Amino acid sequence: MEENVLYLTRFCGMERYPVETATWNIIEGDGTEDAPDMLCLEIDFGMGDGLHEDTAYLEAEPSWEVNFYSLKIPADSLEPGFCLEQPNQEEDVDGNLYYMEHQPTMDNKMEVIEVDGKRLKIRLTGLTEDVNYYDGSKPKNTMELVAWFDKD
Repeated sequence: MEENVLYLTRFCGMERYPVETATWNIIEGDGTEDAPDMLCLEIDFGMGDGLHEDTAYLEAEPSWEVNFYSLKIPADSLEPGFCLEQPNQEEDVDGNLYYMEHQPTMDNKMEVIEVDGKRLKIRLTGLTEDVNYYDGSKPKNTMELVAWFDKD
């Protein structure tokens, strides 16, 4: 898998979107279940390649935002092997893909692969409705990327 590329696997094959920006930030809560810390990941992509005829004409430049929660997320804990999951449901807004419409992402998982100062190389995966069929008539799309994230 090439780094800094979103691999979007659809019912009709794989589409690839280059990462233009990827940022991370921690919003501190109060350490309780009602107000946990939140690790925010935001990624913007350029126009893709390997697009299928139903999406090529859209000229989409997607973005993906995911918030991961834990009681405490100290910045110094973001070391290789650090993992979080956000197995949210469709009605939750903790993961969001903007393609042509906003749509929730589910079963989001992240793992820190490498650290370089305040930059993190992260593997991020998730699922979403097909980016061009919002009626559930197609299987869910899988999304996967490994990219360098800059501290926001």
